Amino acid sequence: STPQETRIGSSKVSSSEAEGEFLAAPLLRSDSQDTNSSSGNNMMEVTTGNPNDDGPAYSSGPSEGPMKMIAHRLLQTKTVADVLPGSFQVILTSGKMSGMVFVGASLAFLGIWFPIYLFSRLVGEKGIYALTVGTIFMVGRSIIRLLAFPGSTNRVSSEMEKEFSKYSVRMINASAISIMDLAQAIASAGTTQSGTQSYTAYEIPAMWKRAKSYRDRVLAVYMEVLQYIYDESSDQASSPIMSDTTKYGNNKLSGDIGDLSGLTLEARADGKQLLEHLNRVISDMDRLQEQAGSMLDQSSGKTQMPSSSVRIIANSLVVVANDLKDFVESLRPSAPGGVDASEGDEANLSVDAVRRRFEEQNTSVLDSITSGAASILSMLDPPLHTSIFGFDVQRGCMLARYKGAKQMWVKRPSGGMIDVIQIPSTHHSPPSQKNPQAVMYCNPNAGLIEVATGMSLAGGNVMQEEEGVVNDNCWTDFYTEAGYDIYLFNYAGFGRSCGSGYCGVGRRGGEEPYMEGTYGRIKRIIHGTFFGFQPTPATLRADGLALGTHLVSECGVESLVIHGESIGGVAASGTARHLSETPFSKDKLSLLICDRTFCNLEAVAQRLVGGWSGYAVRGLAPFWSTDVAGDFLAADCRKVVATDSADAIIADPSSLKAGIAWWKELCRGKETTKGVGWMMDAPVQYRMADWENVAVNHSRYVQPGFTRATAPVWPSDKHISLEEAFHFAACTKRLGKLASIEKKRQSMINLVEYGTTECVVPVFLIWKGLACCDGLCGSALGMTVKGGFDCTVSWLCSLLTFGGQTVVEGMEHRQQIPFGESDLKKLGEALTSDFDCRPPGFEKQESDSVVHPKPIPEVLDDIKKIIEDNPDDETLGRLEEEVSFIVGTLEYIVARLSSPSVVEQSWKNRHLGSGQAMVGSFMNLHCGHNNPFSAGERSRLRDILTQARGQQK
Repeated sequence: STPQETRIGSSKVSSSEAEGEFLAAPLLRSDSQDTNSSSGNNMMEVTTGNPNDDGPAYSSGPSEGPMKMIAHRLLQTKTVADVLPGSFQVILTSGKMSGMVFVGASLAFLGIWFPIYLFSRLVGEKGIYALTVGTIFMVGRSIIRLLAFPGSTNRVSSEMEKEFSKYSVRMINASAISIMDLAQAIASAGTTQSGTQSYTAYEIPAMWKRAKSYRDRVLAVYMEVLQYIYDESSDQASSPIMSDTTKYGNNKLSGDIGDLSGLTLEARADGKQLLEHLNRVISDMDRLQEQAGSMLDQSSGKTQMPSSSVRIIANSLVVVANDLKDFVESLRPSAPGGVDASEGDEANLSVDAVRRRFEEQNTSVLDSITSGAASILSMLDPPLHTSIFGFDVQRGCMLARYKGAKQMWVKRPSGGMIDVIQIPSTHHSPPSQKNPQAVMYCNPNAGLIEVATGMSLAGGNVMQEEEGVVNDNCWTDFYTEAGYDIYLFNYAGFGRSCGSGYCGVGRRGGEEPYMEGTYGRIKRIIHGTFFGFQPTPATLRADGLALGTHLVSECGVESLVIHGESIGGVAASGTARHLSETPFSKDKLSLLICDRTFCNLEAVAQRLVGGWSGYAVRGLAPFWSTDVAGDFLAADCRKVVATDSADAIIADPSSLKAGIAWWKELCRGKETTKGVGWMMDAPVQYRMADWENVAVNHSRYVQPGFTRATAPVWPSDKHISLEEAFHFAACTKRLGKLASIEKKRQSMINLVEYGTTECVVPVFLIWKGLACCDGLCGSALGMTVKGGFDCTVSWLCSLLTFGGQTVVEGMEHRQQIPFGESDLKKLGEALTSDFDCRPPGFEKQESDSVVHPKPIPEVLDDIKKIIEDNPDDETLGRLEEEVSFIVGTLEYIVARLSSPSVVEQSWKNRHLGSGQAMVGSFMNLHCGHNNPFSAGERSRLRDILTQARGQQK
């Protein structure tokens, strides 16, 4: 039968179509509610009629019952389900899906709860508590180890390998383009072809020089490294001039650089193909050089045109170079999300591309959980590297850049092996003999030998004589230029170095090959978590001692310099201490350099995280000993302590300099240096006086029997006491607080009355000069006062312990005595000008925002003059006791550092006097924590090395 129709207004509606549209339309509660409220009683409603009737029945107004009305209103009300994400709405709107999710969640809960329930029944309540505490302890210990030794984690090594992969692809790509340009220039020289660029014969030699450099320094390096790894290097001929280099002027590889066992099978196959492409390109370049050498080098002095055979080789070279370029592009690593790592800011930023990228990143909850679990699994079970440009190739590229460099293994006494790279000096003669001078460099916590010289292929010394370029970009170049062989090594647990019983030379995960599948993953996770070797401060010392002993006993080293940077100071100081206690090696230990290291790890954690972190480290790692200060002081050898007071990682109060100064000045009666450098609360009377904003002697909370501190006097007081140091800190802080208050008040008055914010209040002028007081071996006093009482105490101790060396340096500069020619008898007496460390012409460099630290004698004179000019100032009267104590303490510092006995002791320390009583030669750095030394700092270190070498002889 035909569908029944009804006319409403001027529109005709089919009843079957209306019913179909009504059933298919989604329910929009908010819209339907608005529609009903606006239409009122004029809304026509279709009701269910008698099936025998000719058409549907209509009624005006709602005809539902009360229950239907309530149900209708409830359906119009928004619920939590209406605002949930789409994935949850699918579950809630489908009964079948809701049931499946409920059953799945119940099974998952039972799967998690039931084993735990059974385990709790087996171990009991106490066992659960013990397990919980043990889990917290293990997790906390793992976090501490992750922060202390990040270089041992897969995350750091993976990032390094990824960066090297991107760099390698970029360099090979640039090499291929340069070679293609050369080949096209040769093929088109002297011809005119439409649509192509034409080159003249005059341009070819310059292009050849560039392409040849790429061939020798880039392509040949990768080819020789891959040939050595794949054991295909037998056909590599040596240079006819230098037997220690290859045909292309690179160092001959020696030792175990790896076997690619840490790579996937696909990455190893890529290495084989890359080697084939490199062989073809270099072979064609060699043929081109052989047949067109005079044209390329302009050796005949005449402009020559390429022959037909040369053009054929050039055309072939274009093809193979283009194939190399296309292939190496496929090796480019991808960033997370599948985006090409090379795109960066130049990536496609169209609307569709941005939308697709956003949709890829805006994954579902399940995908986010899966990604998070994968990131955790990668930490527990490091995956194989997916690029041929891994640590093995990177290690080979590093060795290829330095003449005579080689890899070797050193056994650890407790089991395991240490991966070592030796880079000899090019200035030692004759080269056939062993160099008696060597440097053992101890890496920072994120350092690995594979990146110790950087990733750039432009470094090294293989072409130093031909190109006349002297690199001084890293410690390797610095020491080899100074005549020392340098030995780089990875601590056990870093890179390929390994601990007891778990050594796999060139392998990741042990002696067994990498096992795919769930069983292999579970086995590696259990082994790495509970049975694998983990680095500790004790293992760092053991590794340094093993290598140091090997060098002086097996390698013929007679003058050993140990350089430890950052956490490397733990290994360096511990090794120097043990070697200096052994009669055989004591005379062979030339110098200990602790470079930007700490006094102990707990002190660093307190300054970076908070005071509680030091106790957390001590509690979670009770057997860790990171007492660098104790080992440094106990080492009976020449030693250097280098510190930057503005170090962003190791705060000045937690540095080795501060730890030594604190112990020498305040803890003289203690035999141990354990705990020095920790954050220390000021005595309660000073804290309460600071809270009351009064002098400590006027505080209501000070006991009646409190003894007023008096400023120390030289020579009666050979050292300051802890009470005097804290009283000085309290006086400076109170002076600074009141000066700030007076400055704000006076600035507001001057702004209203005179239109300027300049402040000339006496107390502010005193603080302005005192805040710029030079610490001689650290920051200005004003910066340390902001850090708290203990920071000011640390500043004062460092000034009294190491400041004398700065005064001696000023005496030498005043008399123009070079560092190596300094003589104590020629110095004479110290003058007030010797405290001035400002450069010549500093007045022109200063402004309202730039001020050099002022010498202590000048600050003293300014304070006394201000007090003399303002005898009736009310604020100065309130601060009379504090100012008097500060002036007395500064006068004590000047008198003590200028005394002949202190000048003599400071001169001995500065010029590498040996003995446990010596604090070491101090280097005041300004390069930050991770940056290389400046030119002046490197020059100073060369002078120290020269003097140490001369004293040892």
